[in-house]
Amino acid sequence: MSRGLGSPLSFLLTGWGWLLLTSLLGLAAFGGIVRGGPLPSGLRQLHVHGVLIGGLLQLMTGLALAAHDLASHEGKRTTHRLLFLSMNLAALGFAAGAWLRNPTLTLVAGFLLAALFIPMARHMMTALRTCSGWTPLLPLYFGISFAGLFGSLVLGGLLADAWYPTWHGILRLGHLHAGLLLFLTLGTVGTIQLALPLMVHHPLRSAGLGQMVMLLLPASAAGLITGFVLSSVHIQLVAGSVLLVALALCCINLLRTWSQAGQPGSAATDHLLTALTFLMIMTGIGLALGINVLWTPPAMPYGTLHLVAYTHTAFLGFLLQSMVGGLSFALPPLLAASRIANQKKRGSYREELERIMNRWRAAQVATVSFGSLGLVLVASLTWNLPLSSPWIQMGTWVSLGLLLLHFTMVTIKIAQATGALPSHEGTTK
Repeated sequence: MSRGLGSPLSFLLTGWGWLLLTSLLGLAAFGGIVRGGPLPSGLRQLHVHGVLIGGLLQLMTGLALAAHDLASHEGKRTTHRLLFLSMNLAALGFAAGAWLRNPTLTLVAGFLLAALFIPMARHMMTALRTCSGWTPLLPLYFGISFAGLFGSLVLGGLLADAWYPTWHGILRLGHLHAGLLLFLTLGTVGTIQLALPLMVHHPLRSAGLGQMVMLLLPASAAGLITGFVLSSVHIQLVAGSVLLVALALCCINLLRTWSQAGQPGSAATDHLLTALTFLMIMTGIGLALGINVLWTPPAMPYGTLHLVAYTHTAFLGFLLQSMVGGLSFALPPLLAASRIANQKKRGSYREELERIMNRWRAAQVATVSFGSLGLVLVASLTWNLPLSSPWIQMGTWVSLGLLLLHFTMVTIKIAQATGALPSHEGTTK
């Protein structure tokens, strides 16, 4: 298995680097809002596109390539240098376009990313098909998810060049929710439902319940997007309720699967189960926000800080934990396969890497969980306290400190795992 530029490992390490740096920028943005000095809009756009494209999309691609390579025949080497370079060039283009406020750069980066859509979708779908829980319904499910990514790219291009200024609001809503809801949320939940049974070495507790979840999730996402575009809170509440039910069924099914497998524990399973729980909690909070705006004026005021806290808690609690769970699961076998040719001699080295990735797992999950929830707590305190209140300032710094500690722990473990060489002499490639 290749270890060079364009290998699955290069996608994962570079993706984590993007995610780390741009997430730190996002934490600074939240702190700036609390202190009354928000970051310029260009830096906010750099943060968003850096996290989503350089970070999440690259990590998802790397995990897909790793799954395919690990499932393929021994000795098969695959590199995707053109895809790797193009994806990072596109991420840099979005970052430069945001920093310089140059829509032309953003548009060019968008076209480059759109050109990568087919190879990315093909690699991800090929990796998903290697899962033993693959069913005939899943091509439709993930097809809808990939359609969300493509639609987000198209709508983003229309926004960047301002071709339809009178439709800017609707285009922006479609761009955001097609990418975040259809692609990232549906795609991640579906992947977790496929991957977690593999991690615990036990089939899904109820295949029928799993199929029901795969039907309810796209239906609820379509309803939510319709409600957002039509500005209909009632449609949003109905669709959000369906989404909450689907997520609850998914969590129950996976928890019963994990329980029947003997409740095996690892950093990967801890993060994935916690991620789904966070998504369910944030869906419930979203429903409460929808009910809140039914009153005129709203029963509880809702401003920029509340929106930022809600979106970042959803990102950190769900998407970040999902990616960390995927990294924790994929890195040990990937590094072992790339460094030891003989499969029989890989066992002890892979176990050593798994021990590294499973270190501090309780602290790792706790810091990101409580740090994320702390952002919501800080935002809720503003209903009764001014931003200058020491309670809000203390809550902000404690939450940001916990999140920084989480990023530090994960980065240290990734560095330790990649730096830990096999002890067998002559086994490295």
